[in-house]
Amino acid sequence: MQFLLKALVVGLAAFLPRVSTATAEVLDEPALIADTQYSAVFTQGRGSWLLYPPGAGLVVAQEAGNCRNDQPIAPGLWLIARNSDGSIELVAPSVTPLPAGHPDRVALLACDSVESTGLHLPPALIELLAREHGVVRVDG
Repeated sequence: MQFLLKALVVGLAAFLPRVSTATAEVLDEPALIADTQYSAVFTQGRGSWLLYPPGAGLVVAQEAGNCRNDQPIAPGLWLIARNSDGSIELVAPSVTPLPAGHPDRVALLACDSVESTGLHLPPALIELLAREHGVVRVDG
């Protein structure tokens, strides 16, 4: 009986390193996949947007224009939603790490808006994002 118990312990010990190696391999896969987890990319440094239209195989580049950006947005995934008054905004899901004090909601505002907090964009782009895109990946 002792021999069987010892063989079982040795067998489990040999198995455990393989389990942790398999787990490490899964974690090495890409964290985000375009057109499945997000359908638009905003690169803040260039002020540019890449849009992945649903069902299309092409990536469309669209510049944000001369709109001002009053505050940087934390990189990560952001949901496109409407707030209680119907305005369009970006909402950080729980998987998006936010720096201390960073808002979890960022208003999408027209370029000529006098509001100073939010992301200013051409109105046509705001409507396109709200109509055809549900999740944006924000890059630095």
